[in-house]
Amino acid sequence: MKKSLSFILLLAIVAGNTYAQKGWNLQIIVQPGFSYGGEFDVPLDLSSSGWTAMDKSLTFNLNMGAELAYNFNDKMGISIGMYYSHQGQDFSDYNLTSNSYSGISTTKLEENISLSYIKIPFQYYYITNPLKKVSFIFSGGFYLGFLTTYTDEKIISISTSSIGIKATLTANGSNYNRISTDNYGTTSKSVSFINGNPYDVLDFGGILAAGIQLKLSDKIFLPIMLNYQIGFIDIKNQVSQYTFDNSGNTEYFWNFLHNDNNPNKTLPYYNSTLGLKIGFKIIL
Repeated sequence: MKKSLSFILLLAIVAGNTYAQKGWNLQIIVQPGFSYGGEFDVPLDLSSSGWTAMDKSLTFNLNMGAELAYNFNDKMGISIGMYYSHQGQDFSDYNLTSNSYSGISTTKLEENISLSYIKIPFQYYYITNPLKKVSFIFSGGFYLGFLTTYTDEKIISISTSSIGIKATLTANGSNYNRISTDNYGTTSKSVSFINGNPYDVLDFGGILAAGIQLKLSDKIFLPIMLNYQIGFIDIKNQVSQYTFDNSGNTEYFWNFLHNDNNPNKTLPYYNSTLGLKIGFKIIL
């Protein structure tokens, strides 16, 4: 009889511990890292039809948000979350020289892209042994991203022995602004886009992550994972247009320098990020 009671008590203890790993948990997340975007081509010189890709600069990225997860058992579960994600792509300055009526001119081209999203990730988790102080954790899934704000800034600076011209072209929201400065002063123009903004609102991609989970207590854990997100959708809106003059003639935003041979009209832009995902997980 005593053995039977002991066995039943042992089963109750094990069942209680196993059940404690099931159910809901909430995770607060911050993920610093790096962002990668599409290519941006510039002319080899202003008098030829050749083009080359600008070198990409290291671009920092930050995700912040929360995930609500449900564990089927002590090792496996699914989650849904909501993040704020700031990403984009910076490019190294590009310099070229050419001959003009004013002599030899030097042109510097600058390009910087900043994108902010609200992301909703859906993921599957697997934890090797959550009862240990340190366990391995893996996750995979996909995300939906909704563009909230963006800034695409191009700066063109031209200088010769007699003149200096600088034009800053900034696309933000539904507006496209141009500020030009030369020997005669500064002019500013602003127009609205036609056929939508240069970047589509929706992004969709995959998620892969792996790392360790630290057990701080029976209900508090600290997952630390290397997280990679890759976009599956080209987020460029190729038909976005504008006009800066009073003639009514429109130009495609991606037709850089109004060149019909411009490869940027068809080059895709796919988002991707790589970062260190640090969470604070509470068993509910």
